[in-house]
Amino acid sequence: MRITGVELTAVRVNHLGDWVFVYVNTDEGLRGLGELRAGRNYAGRLRATKELAEWLRGRDPRRIRDFSDRFTRIDCDRDTFGAVSALEQALWDLLGKSLEVPVYTLLGGPVRDDVRLYANINRASQDRSPENFATLAARAAAEGFDAVKLAPFDGMHRNIDSAAEARPGIARVQAVRRAIGSDVDLLVDCHSHFTVRGALETAAALQDLDVYWFEQPVSEDRLDAVVEVNRFCGLLTAGGEGRMAGSEFREVLENAAMDVVMPDVTVVGGISNLKAIAETAETFGIPTAPHGPFGPVAVSAGMQVMLTHPGFLILEYGWGEIGWRTELTFPPEDIVNGRLRPGRRPGLGVELNPDLLKAHAAALN
Repeated sequence: MRITGVELTAVRVNHLGDWVFVYVNTDEGLRGLGELRAGRNYAGRLRATKELAEWLRGRDPRRIRDFSDRFTRIDCDRDTFGAVSALEQALWDLLGKSLEVPVYTLLGGPVRDDVRLYANINRASQDRSPENFATLAARAAAEGFDAVKLAPFDGMHRNIDSAAEARPGIARVQAVRRAIGSDVDLLVDCHSHFTVRGALETAAALQDLDVYWFEQPVSEDRLDAVVEVNRFCGLLTAGGEGRMAGSEFREVLENAAMDVVMPDVTVVGGISNLKAIAETAETFGIPTAPHGPFGPVAVSAGMQVMLTHPGFLILEYGWGEIGWRTELTFPPEDIVNGRLRPGRRPGLGVELNPDLLKAHAAALN
């Protein structure tokens, strides 16, 4: 089997941008599917994908490790890592289809029957009032999700230095907790808006709200600051979504910088590296909760790995962005009570609906 070419297609989602998918085609008629980290500004990743597509042409798609190792070295840039991440997902999809087994079987087989999701409600609306966040959270909980995440400090200034400055964001968290009650876990994503002092004061102000985790309170560019917040904030901390190579996560783990790591399958080089990072974290006693509020292909890729990983905690799901998400794939995502079930289809287990791709097409430059 040889690769004959790579195709890219995209759909416009909402004000936050696009979902972009890659197909790797072969001379045996099989095609693999992956998802590129997109959003609004992804021209560099598109260029890198097209360049790697030329390298892949004529090669055996089953030599996944050979491809991954060549282009996810420590000196490779972020666009290359993103391109590899998408193409590598597609190669795993192809391998599973060629052998007629799911990717999770190729990774050692499942240790669980489904994966727990949290509903990231942050992308569902541009209305950032406490009342709207509360409404969205209540809707997600009514659909069966028992974990909800919001980014309550988005739109506020950077380097928030006190709980007083953070008061509007804290009010949003309070409103969501009132809306979902005590039985639904509440996750808070800070998107690096705080100084160390601001993070510690705000964490103290959130203590009575039974926050499940406190995500990326300070910039990870300063690991000493991340370590200090983790040590003294009194909440479970999570982060690492922008880190690429495994060595970048080892730095986090060796310095006890956070309680939960969040590698992103669209950033770290794909499925193989996601699994390797999760296994390394497990040796430090740290659970993995993959980042990825994107489309259904990336979610499926993360699910395939986490089905096989004993140290899995919870998987991100971009809730409420579009009404046609369930129609975009065949079969539709099978979510029951906030748990995503994999099915037994080969590869990543999903195919895209060509009619929906056409109806919501986004231009690719």
